[in-house]
Amino acid sequence: MTGVSSRVWLLLAGLSGCDLLWCAALRMGLSHWSPLAMASLALLGLTLGCRHSGAGRRIAAIAEWILLWLIFAVAGALLTYLAAAQDGPVYDARLALADAELGFNWAAWFDFVAAHPALKLLLAIPYQSLVAQVVLSVLWLSYRGRDDRNAELLINTTLALFMTTAVFFLFPTLGPCVGVPACQDAYVDDLVGLRHGSLPSLDIMLLKGVIAFPSFHAVLAILFTYAHRGSRVFVPVAVFNALMLLSVPSEGGHYLVDVLGGVTVGGLAILMTRALPARAPALATATTG
Repeated sequence: MTGVSSRVWLLLAGLSGCDLLWCAALRMGLSHWSPLAMASLALLGLTLGCRHSGAGRRIAAIAEWILLWLIFAVAGALLTYLAAAQDGPVYDARLALADAELGFNWAAWFDFVAAHPALKLLLAIPYQSLVAQVVLSVLWLSYRGRDDRNAELLINTTLALFMTTAVFFLFPTLGPCVGVPACQDAYVDDLVGLRHGSLPSLDIMLLKGVIAFPSFHAVLAILFTYAHRGSRVFVPVAVFNALMLLSVPSEGGHYLVDVLGGVTVGGLAILMTRALPARAPALATATTG
């Protein structure tokens, strides 16, 4: 743990603590921890070994940030599953009405993309790129010696997850894919099962995104782009993530307002971290990478 990463460790410890308390309250079981534990121990061992030996400082940084992202991915996905484990009304009709008022027809857009294989491929690649973007961002920022940007990106993402989950908990939705065989993804089955209480145990290795509104893909498109501001890779990253924003309705089965909500949450997370009075000096005085 370094001075820059210590805040991230504390934030993720809080996220994991919320998960454990909520699991206990819902009596939700968790299974298949061993692969996660082994991967985490391997990354931790690599981090400590490289750091204490004095060799491979950048390798140690990369291993630590990948470990932190792994913890975030599992703890964050678990939090969304726990937030989904409630019965009650859904707000899909209101979101569909909001789309209509914006002049957006989700079914027509989905069919249009499906009818054009080249366009669908162009949108599918950025939509499926989250893991690749995390790894490449960690590698690039670590290579540039920008641990401050690595920390900023993960702090922004964690704060955005808390906001996204809170909105989802208060205004749950199923998304427009329900009842559309060509679109319906496995996440819908998990979401319905959670709402009906038919998933008493969660497999850690099978967790996936279950939040429709706001779109977390849209959140990450904003945060990835922001993390590379001032960098020589900023323009390609911005263009690629603009494509990811465009891909969200068709590839992710989201309303247009899900995308707008995700962009808003991403912007709010950035404003929150910029307004923090006790930001680490490295975050406040970072040079251009």
